[in-house]
Amino acid sequence: MLQALLVQPTATADEVDRHVEAQMRQLHIPGVALAVVHGGRTVKAQGYGFADLEMQVPVTPGTVFEIGSNTKQFTAALVMMLVEEGTIRLDDTLARHLPDAPAAWRGITIRQLLSHTSGIQNHVALPGFMGRFTTSILRETSPGRDELLEMFFELPLEFAAGETWAYDNTGYYLLGIIAERASGRPFWELVEERLFAPLGMNATRNTDPWPVIPNRASGYEWLGDRFENRPVLAPFIAFSAGALQSTVEDLAKWDAALSSERVLTRASLDAMWTPVRTNDGTAASIDYGLGWFIDSYNGHRITLHSGGTPGFSSAIYRFRDDALTVIVLTNHADRIVDHLAIDIAGMYVPALRRPERGVDPDPSLTQRHQRVLSELANGRYDPSAFAPAMATFLGTTTGRGLWQWLAYHGPLESLAWSSSEVVGGLEVLRYRALIGGNPYWLSVKTTADGRIAQITWF
Repeated sequence: MLQALLVQPTATADEVDRHVEAQMRQLHIPGVALAVVHGGRTVKAQGYGFADLEMQVPVTPGTVFEIGSNTKQFTAALVMMLVEEGTIRLDDTLARHLPDAPAAWRGITIRQLLSHTSGIQNHVALPGFMGRFTTSILRETSPGRDELLEMFFELPLEFAAGETWAYDNTGYYLLGIIAERASGRPFWELVEERLFAPLGMNATRNTDPWPVIPNRASGYEWLGDRFENRPVLAPFIAFSAGALQSTVEDLAKWDAALSSERVLTRASLDAMWTPVRTNDGTAASIDYGLGWFIDSYNGHRITLHSGGTPGFSSAIYRFRDDALTVIVLTNHADRIVDHLAIDIAGMYVPALRRPERGVDPDPSLTQRHQRVLSELANGRYDPSAFAPAMATFLGTTTGRGLWQWLAYHGPLESLAWSSSEVVGGLEVLRYRALIGGNPYWLSVKTTADGRIAQITWF
């Protein structure tokens, strides 16, 4: 760590700026706010493009963007604060906090909600379910907590708790309700008083569309040959799973707090950044801790999260062994921007720079992986090609929705091998993928017998 702190930034402003601006043109992104924190210092905070296309308002580091599922790290931190105080325990079951929950849910733990291993169906990915939310857009007609719980309690379990991992906004919505009940305080007041105010995150708040918010960006989506406006995400729709908005300046303050014990103890932070395992001790369908995705590259640890709403996309990548954090906020609907963070990280720490193309040691395996990924994007897969936890995940509402979302970005046109390494007993094969004419990075993690255990964006 000391060595990382002594490393001077290697990127030039022109290199970063050129890359961001080129990606904005290629992906049709109206505006980007970027912050790079290196060695405990913000070495770059820059706005690109427009926060509002109609008024031609430029993006600045103080522009407010919806951050979608990056909200989850704040919900997880708040829950962990309540755990440290003894108000909640990680192994508490839903029976303790939500006594009216269905019988099948009652043994699910707080830890399993935090780690997306509860098995509860993800309401956001369920066709038609979100329509029940969006029919009421006025504050006075928004459903209350009890009404929402009744709706959620109708959802089935898609797998036994702890059997695998499947991204679940429902579970994080429940965590917000549990925090309210356990503390006796409204969730938004809790995160403001316990997290935002002490850290000076003055621009961070929920996405309520009614207040006038200085510097709030407008959300857009590129359809065909033009941008279209997208509405602000009402807080009751995403709540503690995804209804925060923030700036790169505020998120840099959050990053500083995570690099110390100002918010949580080291033990709590380590728990959040340790991947969960399945009930039988094997790797889940993704490496996820408590509110964070976990990954590594050539021995460099990474904690990360991305977020997307109808008008915004975001990514926060923390390269822990390099004292480097890259924060990217955009006002384009639910677009993959992880590769932007990855590419920029490599401009500051050469060891993180991805090789464009290597000599593929096994072209036939690459072809097989391209075929499998293309089949997934078209809604087909052979369960025998996957490890059990991954096969179970692919059958969930979230698993199917993920690949439908990938298909929305365009067809998988090519897959080029980049590098390989072994991590946690899995072989990690990293590829540069061309999807809908745009470059992305994908990793396929395989077991000793060649089955696919995980597929990630890094």
